[in-house]
Amino acid sequence: MKKFYTLYIARNEAGDSTADAAKLLGITKANYWNRENGVTDFKLKEAFKLAEHYGVSVDELFKEAPQIRREVG
Repeated sequence: MKKFYTLYIARNEAGDSTADAAKLLGITKANYWNRENGVTDFKLKEAFKLAEHYGVSVDELFKEAPQIRREVG
């Protein structure tokens, strides 16, 4: 299970509860908790919405997520 600590910190520093973040994404509080704690995956549009809301890039907000790299050559 991969917890998104950077997201957790950004959410708390903004004064948002899990219920607030869930409302922003249009999902239940339980579904949000499962995503932030790595039980289920965030959808790409959700990741971008959260990054915009917290004023950081998706890469910064989800830096604990595995990187997908495309190798050239």
